[in-house]
Amino acid sequence: MKKVFFILVFALSIMSFLPIEDIQDIQDIQEIQNERIENVECKYRQCNATAKSTGKRCKHCVSKSRDYQCYQHKPK
Repeated sequence: MKKVFFILVFALSIMSFLPIEDIQDIQDIQEIQNERIENVECKYRQCNATAKSTGKRCKHCVSKSRDYQCYQHKPK
């Protein structure tokens, strides 16, 4: 039992020296990831349709150079 207690105390003391990430750093990382999602790299271009519910632009790519909307938003 003493060994288990000693190992637990030892592990907790080592963990106390680990660096704690700043909340601002975490927010910066999330912001960069969101920018990557907004700017999609496509062969021709990104779909220009906008979602009614969220107001955000579609992230799909068009399949042909003459298209401006993806397969889901293309008028039939």
